Amino acid sequence: MAWTLAPGVGFCIAGEELIFLDLRADRYLALRGDQRAAFERLRARAPNDSDAMTGLVATGLFVRSDEENQLNPVDIAVPTADLGKRRRGSPPMRMAASAARYLYWARRAQAPDRLAATVANLSRQKRAEAGRADADAIAEMAADYALARTLIPIAPRCLIDSLALFRLLLRRNLAPTMVFGVRPAPFAAHCWLQSSERVLTGSVDDAHNFTPIFML
Repeated sequence: MAWTLAPGVGFCIAGEELIFLDLRADRYLALRGDQRAAFERLRARAPNDSDAMTGLVATGLFVRSDEENQLNPVDIAVPTADLGKRRRGSPPMRMAASAARYLYWARRAQAPDRLAATVANLSRQKRAEAGRADADAIAEMAADYALARTLIPIAPRCLIDSLALFRLLLRRNLAPTMVFGVRPAPFAAHCWLQSSERVLTGSVDDAHNFTPIFML
């Protein structure tokens, strides 16, 4: 019987650590020792005894699959540029209104008991709408959002801003990528939006300090 990652789960190897993100449980989990060895055997389709499999299944990170094992770490290149010097002046009023609306939505949507459903819904919308991966159009919209962001009295946070801009871009039929990342020592987590050419939220230096663990 084959296995795959449960919905809302991703993993990476950051430094020497094997780290999983489980959005449904709002947790990061490092597999070590016997559990890590059992997982590596599972990935290699090598035999695992019942105790080892029981321990892996108990983590909630894996589900049975009718296809071959789908147990691959996130594989995405982080761009080497960001939005750079942002435009000055007044943002378009329409953008200011949209940014405010989506930021207030994101503040609710990122709650621990809602985040997994939020991410799943956004992923479905991205697939269904088949938005354009137009890097220039995405960057222009992101720059307008960044300018409007200064007018909205919600403290900047990587997850809230990534969710808000992601949804705003999808509504404009543009398809960015949202990336969650981790750093093992000391442990820290980060989230950012990117196109094929630029990091769109936060800085490129911040993004490169983290190993991607989940993306949509």
